[in-house]
Amino acid sequence: MMQWETLLSLKRSGRTASSSSDPRHPFEVDLDRITFAAAFRRLKDKTQVHALPDNDHVRNRLTHSIETASVGRSLGVQVGQEIGKRHPHLRAEYAAPYFGHVVQAACLAHDIGNPPFGHAGESAIQTWFAQRRQEAWFAALNPPQQADLLQFEGNAQGFRLLTQLEMGRRKGGLRLTHGVLGAFTKYPRPALAQVNAAERWDAGAKRKNGFFQSEQTQMAEVAESCGMITADADAPRWRRHPLAYLMEAADDITYGVIDLEDGVELGLIPPWEAITVLTEIAQPKFDMKGGPLERVRTLRAMAMGQLNEAAAQTFVDHESELLAGQFHGGLMDASPLAEPLRAAGQLARDRLYMAEPVALKVAAGQRVIQGLLEIFQPVVIALHAAQWETAALDSQHRYLAALLDAETLTTLRGAPTVNSYEALLFLTDFLSGMSDKQALRLYRRLNGIDV
Repeated sequence: MMQWETLLSLKRSGRTASSSSDPRHPFEVDLDRITFAAAFRRLKDKTQVHALPDNDHVRNRLTHSIETASVGRSLGVQVGQEIGKRHPHLRAEYAAPYFGHVVQAACLAHDIGNPPFGHAGESAIQTWFAQRRQEAWFAALNPPQQADLLQFEGNAQGFRLLTQLEMGRRKGGLRLTHGVLGAFTKYPRPALAQVNAAERWDAGAKRKNGFFQSEQTQMAEVAESCGMITADADAPRWRRHPLAYLMEAADDITYGVIDLEDGVELGLIPPWEAITVLTEIAQPKFDMKGGPLERVRTLRAMAMGQLNEAAAQTFVDHESELLAGQFHGGLMDASPLAEPLRAAGQLARDRLYMAEPVALKVAAGQRVIQGLLEIFQPVVIALHAAQWETAALDSQHRYLAALLDAETLTTLRGAPTVNSYEALLFLTDFLSGMSDKQALRLYRRLNGIDV
């Protein structure tokens, strides 16, 4: 059974807990560290649903993350208030707002590792490596390392970024508290872990992984510090931190209804269809005025309020199962609003996600990602062999190496990669660190389309 006192661990990644004169609570410090991270700012030009949108009102990954964090904070505070009533001894050190800060911080960072073009970018990376299974440089990797690339995950890249890459690759990266990192880790398993189909609690983790082999030690430290339950005695796999369910619910709530609003604004979803679905969730008690888009926006706000209440209540109703690591599925799946929320998601899939303008940009984005991998993979392998000394490369590779991040190259010259797996992770770091526009611009220039 997990305990709230350890789940809200204040120990920081990369360092031992220490006293501080900072008047802010450690979880508030985490919020500031994420907000000011360069990787967080880059979300401004990363795809949510619509790649490179012409309409400034349409959400991107940054606005989505901010809205999700707002929902997460509300959910955390609501749950924290009830937890405080049930466990009075927690109130002094673990007041309700601190629950809100943890979930808010996890939500703020939940997409921070996504590559350009969103899930299409993930798929492009996975497919590109899968097509090279027989090549010597890939075959030389061990199975867990191969799995990290074949199942490349924005969630795992996010954990890597938070714990290693930010702040000049210093030990611990942003040095967030383990409580926040635990809540952030939606899938506490590596890519190669075998999952028993009978373990329904791990249903979401059957599809995705939350950390790479390179960050397994950091994940183990977070799990131990937070008292997360080991799911397999023979594998590095844990049952979710309970507050990860609130982070997931905030994400589900946000995109579940907001995508409909964006779809109406872009003219891809008929307003009356969105109004019908949102009314089922919002259950308005008054007659609305205004045009179709204004009605959609009003219903979206009301629907989010109803979904928040449902998610928080579902969490407190199942607190004992969540602490025991035995909760099945997601919070919204177990809520009374599961069916209307699914209907909203189905409408978005039918009308929005595969609409021609969306599909065209997604397909183009996949070609961009795979084209950049094709160009830079030989350069990275050559740099690894040359101990990251660009002067040792042939002229073609040297020019391409000049396009890589200069500060990171300087760091790697001082501490070269020890194997090709680490070098290939640098390659995926490089790509994931780009915005949609950066990736497209670089691809066009390297192919002579725009110089």
